Amino acid sequence: MMNKKLIFSLLFGASLVMSADFIQAQNAESYESLMKKGNDKYAAKDYISAKTYYEMALKQKSGDATAKQKLNETVKKIQEDGARQEVFYAHLDAGDQYYGQQKYEDALSEYEAALKVFPEDKYVGGQADAVRAILKERQDKQDAFDLAMSQGETLLNEENFDAAILQFETANGIFPNDKLPKEKMAEARQKKQLYNEKATRFDNLMEEARQLGLRKNYEAALQKIDQALELFPNDMEANAKRNEWQNAKGVADRYNGIIAEADRLYEAKSYKEAKSQYQSALAIVAGDAYATDMIARLNPLIAEQDAEEAARIAAEQEAARLAAEAEAAQLAAEAEAARLAAEQEAARLAAEQEAARIAAEEEAERLAAEQEAARLAAEEAARIAAEEEAARLAAEAEAARLAAEQAEIEEHYNHAMGAGNTAMSAEKFADAITHYQSALIYKPEDPTATAQLAAAEKAESDRIAALRTQYNAFIKDGDANFKSNTFDKAIEAYTKAEELGLETYPTEMIARIGEIIEQNKLYELNSEPILLAAGQAQRFDFNKIDVAVRRSNYIIIKVRNPHPEKTFPMIVSFGGAGGKNGGFVLPIAATEEEKTFIFRIGSQYKWFSEDNTWIEIVSENNEVEIGKLEVSRSN
Repeated sequence: MMNKKLIFSLLFGASLVMSADFIQAQNAESYESLMKKGNDKYAAKDYISAKTYYEMALKQKSGDATAKQKLNETVKKIQEDGARQEVFYAHLDAGDQYYGQQKYEDALSEYEAALKVFPEDKYVGGQADAVRAILKERQDKQDAFDLAMSQGETLLNEENFDAAILQFETANGIFPNDKLPKEKMAEARQKKQLYNEKATRFDNLMEEARQLGLRKNYEAALQKIDQALELFPNDMEANAKRNEWQNAKGVADRYNGIIAEADRLYEAKSYKEAKSQYQSALAIVAGDAYATDMIARLNPLIAEQDAEEAARIAAEQEAARLAAEAEAAQLAAEAEAARLAAEQEAARLAAEQEAARIAAEEEAERLAAEQEAARLAAEEAARIAAEEEAARLAAEAEAARLAAEQAEIEEHYNHAMGAGNTAMSAEKFADAITHYQSALIYKPEDPTATAQLAAAEKAESDRIAALRTQYNAFIKDGDANFKSNTFDKAIEAYTKAEELGLETYPTEMIARIGEIIEQNKLYELNSEPILLAAGQAQRFDFNKIDVAVRRSNYIIIKVRNPHPEKTFPMIVSFGGAGGKNGGFVLPIAATEEEKTFIFRIGSQYKWFSEDNTWIEIVSENNEVEIGKLEVSRSN
């Protein structure tokens, strides 16, 4: 795993960021020497290295028009090369994607577009030739294949599944490696299975409906047949049965409604009305056994009910006679009650005279009690006056104590408010919040402290929100580059997010990238420190890398400056049997701390297009210690 304590220098394929220490070198080369090296690199079309030298020259002679012009020309060349490579890689990626999907015409179109950018590219040329060969081989069989697929599709739409499968099998025999016939065969078999399952469900529902119809349970039968028609809406037999049972259900509903009302009247013993309803039911279903039987049952009940009515009338007449006799008896009883009431009134008046005597005695006793109470009240008033004086003196002492406490509270409050205001002026909002909260401890709900606390909390919230906005932008950029395996740019974005100190996520992602690069290394070219003298070249050989993974390649170099008082450039070149193909310049800063450089070498076209088999390192002016040197990939 990469050591997180090391400093990551992130080098992008189109630009090189120099450290401030390097720019402010005390032992820098002369302006003329740097310009010459920049011009040599520019002439060799090594624009990235040329840009580095021109920037260094500008630091030697600030504002120099020649260096500025050359730097601008170099940046423009880098941008142009970058744009061309982006166009090339976009067509290449699209071509490979179409090739994997067997969309060969589209793949050929994209490969040919890529070759317009770099006509001599071997990989794309080989892919284009392979696609042309496939298209030529397929042409003779294409008509038969297309016919079988078309007929299969038609039969599939007509739900003639077995015939459709035969056509798709024919197409599969023509192009066994084509995925589409196999997919269509699977689709046809699946649809056949679903159709058979639906037909079985339909037959079961129709049989259930027939059984319910035989039992004249038309409502349940209609529910079943409606479920069957949801599966096959145009089935003629099902639709005919539905109409038949819908009509039968209408007759049955009217009959059942009348019978239900007749039964209710029967239960309520309204026999004549019930008989009328049963007769109405017979008008709908002539000769109905149930209605006929109920009418026969009702006839004797109606006769019995008529007899009971005659007996009821006779009973009512007898009850009236008995009521008259009871009225006469009641009048005699009322006369006796009046006599008894007169006797009771006389007894009441005697009782009232006795009560008046007792009341006079009780009044005399009350007056004596009031006089005793007045004496006791005078004694109580004297006692209360003494207690009130004592309370007044105690209150004065308490007031003095409270005044002293209030003065102390005021002092603490003013100190906390002053500290809070000072922190606010210094935009240390978290400290201000703490001080204002302290002030509110001494003066709860104080409007000034409350208002200042609210202002500090809002300012702190706004500050955090602003940081969060920056953080989210950095994380979004980092995640996007991580997803696209552009790890150098991802580390740069995560590092910026990490510096805001909001979450541990960016730190975790930087560590994760380090793990991925370490796990995916292709070659470990050096593991033990090597000390290179000034001007000494050290070449590291390796076998050529598969072209399919070159674009995702990174070079990881650990470097230590044994002489931290000096800064200098270190040149990293790469090439193959035919010589040098490209390279870049690393700025070695004035620090003895080991630095890890991550360079996305896969972004350089010559790394992708050529069979590179060596990397060479040269320190121009000073000795340098080379630690780990790896070629890795992002995935």
